[in-house]
Amino acid sequence: MTEFLVIIMNVEITEKRENKLLERTEIEALVTYENVTPKRKEMKELVCTTLGFNPENAVLRKVETQFGVKKAKVLVHAYPSKDKMMKTEPLYILVREGLAEKKKKEKKAKAAAPAAQKK
Repeated sequence: MTEFLVIIMNVEITEKRENKLLERTEIEALVTYENVTPKRKEMKELVCTTLGFNPENAVLRKVETQFGVKKAKVLVHAYPSKDKMMKTEPLYILVREGLAEKKKKEKKAKAAAPAAQKK
């Protein structure tokens, strides 16, 4: 038997700022929910669709929850295009959103240091 968990969420926009320098809209919102904390993607889609933005051109920058309270403060950056978003947002945010891959660090081969021998 498959169980489905329905997450009921409400959103209250607390602040909406136009950042003309970076060509984006910065949205702060309060998301309330009934059961478990919703996934980041679900919260981003709820905030974006509430204001009429395309969720594919937005990133969820921050989610702050408190213990025992069914609310989360979120910060969303919405862009006019995906290209502008990819150029502006830092790599770690794009990796967290699943839009970019993390750069793998190459392990440096330890150079055999000449051992100082005493005679």
